[in-house]
Amino acid sequence: MTRLLSLLILSVVTFARVADAGVDLSLSKVSSDLEKVPAGTVVTVNVVVKNSGDKLAEGTDVRIRLPFTGFLVRIDELSELKRDDKEREISARVNIPVGEEFRFSFDLLASRNEVGHYLSTQIEVVYLLDQVRWNSESSIRITNAPSTAGVFIGGLRFHPAAFWLLGWMVCGLLLFVWMRARLQSVREHPQSDMLPTDVRRIPAFGLAMLVMIPLAFLMVLGGMAWRDLQTLTSWPEAQATILDRREVVQADEDRWHKDGRRKKTGVTRTPDFALKYQAGEREVISSGFATGPTLHIGSQILGKAETDNWVTGKTIPCWYDPSDPGIVVVRRGFDAKYIVFGPLFGLLPLAMLWFGFRQLRKVSDAVRQLDEIESAGGGPQFK
Repeated sequence: MTRLLSLLILSVVTFARVADAGVDLSLSKVSSDLEKVPAGTVVTVNVVVKNSGDKLAEGTDVRIRLPFTGFLVRIDELSELKRDDKEREISARVNIPVGEEFRFSFDLLASRNEVGHYLSTQIEVVYLLDQVRWNSESSIRITNAPSTAGVFIGGLRFHPAAFWLLGWMVCGLLLFVWMRARLQSVREHPQSDMLPTDVRRIPAFGLAMLVMIPLAFLMVLGGMAWRDLQTLTSWPEAQATILDRREVVQADEDRWHKDGRRKKTGVTRTPDFALKYQAGEREVISSGFATGPTLHIGSQILGKAETDNWVTGKTIPCWYDPSDPGIVVVRRGFDAKYIVFGPLFGLLPLAMLWFGFRQLRKVSDAVRQLDEIESAGGGPQFK
């Protein structure tokens, strides 16, 4: 009887231990080899899934939600690996023995168009049988990529655009000083009352800005055109493999319905690709599509069709900047952005510049007329 009771107690204890046995994923962890990643740079994310429980984690689901600010360019071979490009999600199924670790890693490329944002990746591991979950996130800030362009002075690097800006400011200052001296001489002339009122009231600073601001807009448009011309004439061609793709969607919602709802007034869709290509003897992995804002405005169908034309794994021609091979395009030359920005950066500044030079001519005519009046002791009025 005593022996039977002992066997019964042993069975109950064994059953309780079996019932309490389970999978424990709480000691899993995720890490990366960089805390900050320059745009256009690859960063490695390491994942360690540890089963610290006392039960085999058979058929454990691993889900990775990829960042919308970057690209997946490499991942370890995982069993039953599935990829959903639309949702930017990867899933796999693994077995983790008791007390063992399952390690894997993947490489992400930070997009060159996402400086200041974060390369955020969510990892979720689920053992469905026991409803055990482990979640973690890797978040890496995207910083400006180092550049070799420019001139070094005293250990500091100055971008060519800085010299253009400095030249523009100096020219604006000289024009303002010259205009102020000319207008001052006109206003203080003894015969200035004979001039039209609008000529005497022309502000020197306003007239200088009326000339310099349009010139700044034209410089921006000229810089865009010069860069696009370089892609056609001096950028080397290479064959690139598309490693990953994404679609950058920017919506403008600045109008309101009468019922208080916002109305979407425009959508800009631009593809962005992770590319692997050979720049001379160097293998480069970078991102790009075109030199600047491009493509479809207000067209969801055309934007999706454009992105779908470029399939992951496809080999396509690309062109890269010889001074910085990480800058790459697959669409070069002059495109639709000139239709969009041309009136703003071209026609409107030209009209302002014409009006500014017309005012300058008025001042020059005023000086000439005053000289004639002074030499003749009187003279014709302005019309």
